[in-house]
Amino acid sequence: MNPLHRLGRRARRLSGRSKAVGLFFATSLAARGLGVACQLFQVPVAMRALGPEAFGLWMTLTSVGYVLTFADFGLGQGAQNKLAEAFATGDTERARELWGSSLAFLGTVGLLVATVVALVAPWLDYTALFNLSEPAVRAGARAAVTVTLLLFCANLPLGLAQRLAYGRQEGWMHNLAQAAGAIGALGGVILATQCHWTLAAIIAAAVVPVLAANAALLAAQLQRLGWLHPAAWRCRWATMRELMGLGAYFGVQQVQLTLLLALPQGIISTHLGAAAVTPYNLAQRLFNLFAIVQNAFMLPLWPAYSDAHAKGDFRWIRRTLVFSLGATLLGVIAPMALGAAFARPVLGYWVGGSGSLPTPALVWLLFLWNALVFLEQPFGYMLAGISEVRRLTFYAVVSTVASAVLMFLFVRPHGAEGVVAGMALGFLPYLLLGNIAEAVRVLRIFPPHRHPVSPLIDAPPATESQL
Repeated sequence: MNPLHRLGRRARRLSGRSKAVGLFFATSLAARGLGVACQLFQVPVAMRALGPEAFGLWMTLTSVGYVLTFADFGLGQGAQNKLAEAFATGDTERARELWGSSLAFLGTVGLLVATVVALVAPWLDYTALFNLSEPAVRAGARAAVTVTLLLFCANLPLGLAQRLAYGRQEGWMHNLAQAAGAIGALGGVILATQCHWTLAAIIAAAVVPVLAANAALLAAQLQRLGWLHPAAWRCRWATMRELMGLGAYFGVQQVQLTLLLALPQGIISTHLGAAAVTPYNLAQRLFNLFAIVQNAFMLPLWPAYSDAHAKGDFRWIRRTLVFSLGATLLGVIAPMALGAAFARPVLGYWVGGSGSLPTPALVWLLFLWNALVFLEQPFGYMLAGISEVRRLTFYAVVSTVASAVLMFLFVRPHGAEGVVAGMALGFLPYLLLGNIAEAVRVLRIFPPHRHPVSPLIDAPPATESQL
């Protein structure tokens, strides 16, 4: 039989859920690649127009904006799980109720935060806060801060476009919207810099296209669902409270992850000096490329797990977990080991010198750390998708505390290498092993299956799971 014909037959045997995962993965790779390319072009354009201090202020404000994403208290992720379950079981009324309650909560939070920003922003001393020296940057700092924070507030409810798309197993729509937003942001920055706009206007030119893409995605989905008119929305306090209860666990894990990523550089900088952060950062940037690959195929599985759990398709959950583990080992960790072996010459070529290169020990310790994180992801995504996150939150908090203590203890005698070793030693016994133990516990509860089949491939058509 022709290989292409065999491939076509195999593709036709895929369930609707598995096809959705494949389309999500393909568009995710394309959208992320396009986003990276747009960023590569956008940064030098903005740097030349703004100068180092104004550009640095913009990047600082972007980081502050990311912290504001915690203002949803994890409700967005909880809503995504519940929406996926509602759509999987065909409970349209439940889905409308979840959507309306989530929108009411995030819209209220966005308005409250925006009000605080409007009241507090005029009274802050931005020159002292950001240690600004250039007169033009000082003059435009207040407007830049206000615009950035208000735009992030607007994106709180608009971010539900992503959650709704994931819940409907149509994450590819969000990927297309993200790609359009990235292109629009690049065009906006080019236009703003050519017209010599202020820093606040340039920030708006970069962010508004992304918000517009989210708004368009949201409107398109509401139109298809027949929910475009507000009269179709349902909002109940009991549903909002349910979402907040589940979202709180996701919110704690979001904070934990941010701390675990930010602490190492802070500890290295305060104990060893800012210059010591550069080798760590360069090596981690290299390994982050492999994280992009894993996220591209893991992210589609989250809503798919929710769909399979709601339908009682436990065989799909089991074999997809095994498949994602294999893909992580062969498609991410193995190539990353090759990258670690050539990390120093690659980084030397990139930065054009050897003075700031990481030591071989630091490279391989960071490889170990990232490998442990990547191994945890398949178990974590499966458990998050089926909303088994209560114990994971406990493991996350304990691992963060243990890692922080060990990093502080190891940084003086062992330098940056000690910091990475402390992270790995604190992470391994709690978060990684805890996630594995919790996944095994949950899988034992699931009813056993009798006819194992290939990963992501359904059984014969008579028992095929349809979306």
